[in-house]
Amino acid sequence: MGALITIIPMLLQFLGPALEKVIPDAGKRAEVQAEFQKAVLENQSALNQAMAEVMKADAASEGWLTRNARPMVVVWGLAMVTYVGVIAPMLGLQKEVIAALSATPDNLWNLISISIGGFILARTVEKGIAAITPKAAR
Repeated sequence: MGALITIIPMLLQFLGPALEKVIPDAGKRAEVQAEFQKAVLENQSALNQAMAEVMKADAASEGWLTRNARPMVVVWGLAMVTYVGVIAPMLGLQKEVIAALSATPDNLWNLISISIGGFILARTVEKGIAAITPKAAR
């Protein structure tokens, strides 16, 4: 379901000692932890649903770039991983490719990460707001 589900045990382990001090009753503490888990799971479910709606809206968009940006990023990422992990080693170029990637300035990696992340975040926020805003208010 998502990253939140995998960190719930970590969060509870971290919060456990604090909850022990605040809520000495073990039964009440277990009840609070269960409510916390339930809230996180509901939030994750709503987040996943909103993300799915954004992706559907992007796919149905009239703009070519909007419709294809996410798939192009995925294809580019898979191509890079395939080249670095499969093709370059088969051609004996793995050391050269890794050296070239290591020589890429950090600022360029940051630019790529921020650009892709910013685009995805902006589209997610834009479509998420559109999905939760009543049509009359738009």
